[in-house]
Amino acid sequence: MKNYILLLGIAGVALGSYCAYAGNSATMTVTATIAHDVSLTGTGNISLGTITINPGYMDSDTEWSYSDSGIPSIEAGKGIVSLSNQTVGTFTANIPNPSDCDSPNDICGGLIVSDLMSRNWLGGSDADINRCYYEIKHDSGNSFKLYAYACYIETPSAITEGNRSATITINYNPG
Repeated sequence: MKNYILLLGIAGVALGSYCAYAGNSATMTVTATIAHDVSLTGTGNISLGTITINPGYMDSDTEWSYSDSGIPSIEAGKGIVSLSNQTVGTFTANIPNPSDCDSPNDICGGLIVSDLMSRNWLGGSDADINRCYYEIKHDSGNSFKLYAYACYIETPSAITEGNRSATITINYNPG
């Protein structure tokens, strides 16, 4: 019986010590700031070159494009007479997997073409669809190409002669 009382006494002291230990706790908040240093830098501007249009062409759906090497192609419609002197834009970005951009896309490896310019930057009204859409393609190392893969003129007669310029923004969002 003494042994049982002794064991019960030891068990009681151990349980009491555990309960006292469990009641002594504290919580803390852990914070960290994560930064992505992609060093996104434009190294060469895009030029759509000289676009010669037929302002008398009233039909819609004039479409043209550029390859990642800058070669133009008239896809549809008769609103474009000729395309010349175009250049592909270039930029550098230190992203983890640049080869994610081997297949052209407007979003690749966290790089996003986020500002497609206003609807009417080529001229016309906001109701006209006179704009281009852009793709990114990995060139080599941390270098990338940016080019217009699809451009549209809905109303050639609304476009006036002159030089046009706009800004495109490329952002990095790792997803």
